[in-house]
Amino acid sequence: MNNTLSLEKIINIESFQKIQDDIAQATGIAIIMVNYEGKAITNHSNCTKFCSMIRKIDRYSAICEKCDSRGGLESVRMKNSYIYICHKGLVDFAAPIIVKDQYLGAVMAGQVLLEDNENIELEEIVRVNKDFDNLGEDLKKELEKEYKNLPVVSITKIKAIAQMMFHISNYIVEEAILKMSLNEASHKLKEENKKNQLEEVNIEIEEENIDKNVNLKINEENEIKSPIIQAIEYIDNNINENITLDKISLVCNLSQCYFSKLFKKETGLNFINYLNSKKISKAKELLVSTDEPINNIAINLGFEDCGYFIRVFKKSENITPKKYRDLHIKNSSI
Repeated sequence: MNNTLSLEKIINIESFQKIQDDIAQATGIAIIMVNYEGKAITNHSNCTKFCSMIRKIDRYSAICEKCDSRGGLESVRMKNSYIYICHKGLVDFAAPIIVKDQYLGAVMAGQVLLEDNENIELEEIVRVNKDFDNLGEDLKKELEKEYKNLPVVSITKIKAIAQMMFHISNYIVEEAILKMSLNEASHKLKEENKKNQLEEVNIEIEEENIDKNVNLKINEENEIKSPIIQAIEYIDNNINENITLDKISLVCNLSQCYFSKLFKKETGLNFINYLNSKKISKAKELLVSTDEPINNIAINLGFEDCGYFIRVFKKSENITPKKYRDLHIKNSSI
């Protein structure tokens, strides 16, 4: 992610907070702005008590952030507002904020339930986890009470508000572009040219020394580590992240093309296959040792789509995650 631009730099957060508060008050919908990681940069407007309580519980707050992040990324992929259901069964939607093809964050809204008599087709339906059995009895009762007090909204109204939020995000983009001065644009262009020139030089050096493995790094104990050792250690230490080829090549300070060649040469596997094997190994451990819903395990292991996680798992193990869990539970009880 390019840190040159950020929502904090291109818009006035305080001014947007006032606009956000007014819209939330007028529509009865909870609204918040998040950055590209799903971290909030405005205060939650009209946040329901149910969601406020959920986000204070450690085991759920991280999943809430990942749901927000996933919703924002899906809205970017669709280039429009994205309506989805969170891990607790509430309807949310996201409108992307993009400047010059760089995804900066999203306007998130929702925290409502759909009317029972409505038959809808959302882009994504996730498994709803309303299980509060592991919480204290008093907290469980209070959460169940607040769940019943959540606003009930028609899908027509949700779509209308989602489209309105999309137009607002487009306005933010236009204002951000107008505020970028000629000096900043010129500076960015110069930096980009320098970066391209440096990358060209690095690629030449890397290709000339591909068999010499000259890209070594000395750590604090003066131990020499190859880029691939660094990559493997990064994967092991950050298995819960959505690790991409772009991110891991930056960690190793190599071009994506050279990193892929070197990784295959030293491990015998391509990067994606190796990464998925490590994640599936961790998933198997969690399926047997915890009762976490499969959707939550997928999110916590950095899979942005539960369906993709199931396909990768089945390809690796010739069995679905659910059947894998059921089989091991059955065997352990014998």
